[in-house]
Amino acid sequence: MADPKDTKTEIIDLAENLLLDRGFNGFSYADISSVLGIKNAAVHYYFPSKSDLGIAIIQRAKERFAGWTRGERMAGRSAAEKLEAFFRLYLKFFEAGQQVCLGGALETDFKTLPADMQAETQKFASAFLVWMGEVLEEGRKRHLFSFPGEAKDQAILILSSLQGALQMTRAAEPSCLHLAIAQIRRSMSKK
Repeated sequence: MADPKDTKTEIIDLAENLLLDRGFNGFSYADISSVLGIKNAAVHYYFPSKSDLGIAIIQRAKERFAGWTRGERMAGRSAAEKLEAFFRLYLKFFEAGQQVCLGGALETDFKTLPADMQAETQKFASAFLVWMGEVLEEGRKRHLFSFPGEAKDQAILILSSLQGALQMTRAAEPSCLHLAIAQIRRSMSKK
């Protein structure tokens, strides 16, 4: 029999991939159990409700992001390098079969998410906005970026542009994300 920790991780991994590909409402426990070759009851054992599974996905992603922002690879990097690394995260979603980012997937389904998942989604989105705002403010102070208004406002513009462009790659054209990133760079470059 598989190690319970491995089964739980496999469930979260698969559910996250399904969420990024189809949205939270686009998959069921039956989808997970059939792919993993386990019974639905096994999924319910680890996650009694789909909301429990959704929260586990969000919390793990928050931890991953926090680790990424504070990790060795980010230490000592300039604000411009941090922003470029963030762009690469979005490019990875595109390269993974035109998946959307977790924030974009959850925000699209937000009104239909259970209340506890809505609260976790808000915390998740806030963590990204706070980090991006800090990076942008640091970059402006060091004369790496130029933009009007507050750093938080620019963070909202960048994150919504990236999320929207990632969504658009599915229906419009694959270059949307690359074009959005190029435009963000141009709009913030020091003149």
